[in-house]
Amino acid sequence: MVDQVSIVRATSEQLDTAALLFASYRQFYGLADNQTESRKFIQERLEKQDSAIFIAYHQQQACGFVQLYFSFSSLLISPTIILNDLYVPVSHKQKGIATQLMQYVKKFARDGGYSGISLCTVSDNHKARALYEQAGYQIDNQFVYYFLNLK
Repeated sequence: MVDQVSIVRATSEQLDTAALLFASYRQFYGLADNQTESRKFIQERLEKQDSAIFIAYHQQQACGFVQLYFSFSSLLISPTIILNDLYVPVSHKQKGIATQLMQYVKKFARDGGYSGISLCTVSDNHKARALYEQAGYQIDNQFVYYFLNLK
C-alpha cells in the first residue's frame, strides 16, 4: 500500500502524462502502441472538455489515471457518469492506487450531483471486477447492454 496519492484533474499541462498513461492502458487491452493517436485523442478530450481525466501521483510520479464521460439517464431524469477508463501501471499495482482513484470518482460524482456511475470491463478481468464490487458496484441484471461496431 502506498500512502495517500495526490489526484489532479488533467489540463493541457498534463497532456503528455495523460496520453502516455492512456496509450499504456490501450496496450493493456491488446491494442497497437500508437502514442501519436493516443495523444491526439486525449488532447481533443481536454480541449473539448467532453471528459474528465484524473491522474494519480505518488512522490511526483504519475501512477494511474481514470477517464470519465458524462451522460444522462432518461429513467432517472438526471445526469450520470460513465467510468470509461481506469489504469494503473504494473509497477504500481496492488498498492491501493486504483481504490483511491475509485473513491475520488465517487466523491466527484456525488459533489457534482450525478445520480450514478456506470462502468464495464472485460468479463475475465477478475481483479478489476473484484475492485469494482468491493467499491459497491453491482452487476446490472435488469438491463442487457449491446454495442454496434461501426468501424
